[in-house]
Amino acid sequence: MRTLALLACSLVGAAALVGGARAVDPANGTLSVERGRGVVVLELRGSILGRLGSGVLTVTDLTPRDGYRATVVARRMKDVKVLGPRSTRYRGQGIRFRMLGGGYRVVLRGGGIALSAVGHGSVTLDGERTALLSDAGVYSLEGVDCSADPVNCTPLPDEPERYTIGIP
Repeated sequence: MRTLALLACSLVGAAALVGGARAVDPANGTLSVERGRGVVVLELRGSILGRLGSGVLTVTDLTPRDGYRATVVARRMKDVKVLGPRSTRYRGQGIRFRMLGGGYRVVLRGGGIALSAVGHGSVTLDGERTALLSDAGVYSLEGVDCSADPVNCTPLPDEPERYTIGIP
């Protein structure tokens, strides 16, 4: 229970940090994804907060000597596998993650993807629909918070599409 309370407090603090980071560096961009199903590949120097309802999260630290580390917890962690000196794969349900500062390559595969990111880099989005008219989730670049205003967000693409976040 303490771990859950600590995570909640850190997410609130991180949200304030992410909001402040946008104001400090005008080159930073933003990304918001909500109710995502499919694959999200994010290569970013900045801050990332999110959750994955069920699936696989792979985190690669692109700046291992900078002192920043990824924090990953789960309601039910099925597998944690170290893929190399800078990469770790997490498989489970209720996965929550936080990467504040530094550079990361994050790959999310599964359902229930929700994330917010601030920084500069790129994202590849590939929605997966279970039926022709089913919802694969929504996203927004440079603006709308999809958790608060999903109507003004764009549906995830059916084919992989790559976008730039911020000014490189």
